[in-house]
Amino acid sequence: MTLCRFFLDKETFPADCPPNELHVLLYGGSAPIPGAIAIGNQVRDLFLRFGVQPSATAVDFVSIALAVTAADTFVLRDDAADSWSRDIEIHLPLRAPDTWNMVKSQLQRLLGFLSGDQWRFHFEGGGEAPPLPSVIRQHDRRIDLLAGDLVSLFSGGLDSTVSTFRLIEESARPVLVSHAYTGDKSVQNAIVARLPTALQHVSVNAWPNSERTSEISMRSRSFLFIAIAALVCDVKSRLVGGRPIALQVPENGLIALNAPLTPRRIGSHSTRTTHPFFLDGVQAIFGAVGIPATIDNPFATWTKGQMVRSVSGSELFQAIASETVSCGKWKREGQQCGRCVPCLIRRASLYEGDVDDQTSYQSASLVEVMKVEDTRDDLVAMLSAVKRLDSANADTWVAQSGPMPADVDRRSALVDVHRRGLMEVGRYLADSGFKM
Repeated sequence: MTLCRFFLDKETFPADCPPNELHVLLYGGSAPIPGAIAIGNQVRDLFLRFGVQPSATAVDFVSIALAVTAADTFVLRDDAADSWSRDIEIHLPLRAPDTWNMVKSQLQRLLGFLSGDQWRFHFEGGGEAPPLPSVIRQHDRRIDLLAGDLVSLFSGGLDSTVSTFRLIEESARPVLVSHAYTGDKSVQNAIVARLPTALQHVSVNAWPNSERTSEISMRSRSFLFIAIAALVCDVKSRLVGGRPIALQVPENGLIALNAPLTPRRIGSHSTRTTHPFFLDGVQAIFGAVGIPATIDNPFATWTKGQMVRSVSGSELFQAIASETVSCGKWKREGQQCGRCVPCLIRRASLYEGDVDDQTSYQSASLVEVMKVEDTRDDLVAMLSAVKRLDSANADTWVAQSGPMPADVDRRSALVDVHRRGLMEVGRYLADSGFKM
């Protein structure tokens, strides 16, 4: 078990750290001592940028998400007994710990589903306080939330770009929220700058930093993304009389479900960041603690190709599409690989949507990928999955990714999008020279 202790003040930060503990400066720019961690310096500034005070509940939720991100980044899976599932205990100061203790067990289970780890929280008083209204009024870098109708996550990927184009076409004005990981920010800003309508864009980098080795799996990354968006919804709700604010989490149904392509990919070894069970669980927590955000993935039953085709009539979208980023490896390589599962689904969707794919892929030819044992794993898995469609029990297959909704019609639609999404990839692979 790794114990993670969080502190708000450099002056009271411990001078040393026992073995099997991580000490983290929350809302800090740099680690106070060697081996310590800092996270969230930019986020503290974000609390000042809306012209109105956020609630203590929303600030606490961001603090929890930062704590989870710090632990997920620096508690290494290689040190776990099975080299994957970690046992993480977090001691975290909050402004309203009683509120969050009511949902602590739900939160622990939900994060366990997301990351495959054992999470334990100990919430105590003395947490980060919302900034005083007098301090907020003096802040001159403002984000005008009244200029938007709803809040929508914007990663700079193909799905969030499609979603933004569709909202603009529907005369909606989304406030775009980005978690600007290193490398993402330039892509996100470049796409936002080219949109046909100027939109408010909330962009922040939590920047977990330490001299420690970092973990690359980062299964909890969407949790902080949603927490930042929840903060924006909280403040916007305060500006419009307290009504709930729509929060869109745009993701095609095949990726959102992310049912295992092969038996060894079952569980948290496949990402669950937008799985319906996870989003439903976050919504339940919002309802329990009073965060005024209503989560919706309007594309939960759409394939990625359907999404692309719905905006492919826009010449501007056609020009921007190749600038979006789908690859999970591009930060390490500096280029989208073209052969991982997200890249394969991306390439198939642009083909299905009749968009000329001008993306610069590291592996342009999938036929050549198949010749190299070290690079073809995802392609082989995808081909195998497409071939299994005719013989596999789709309901059982999809349920392997996580609990499915009780509503029969909703569950049926989700199973169907898994089938149609794989068929879409299959058509692309067949036309790329593979025997299906």
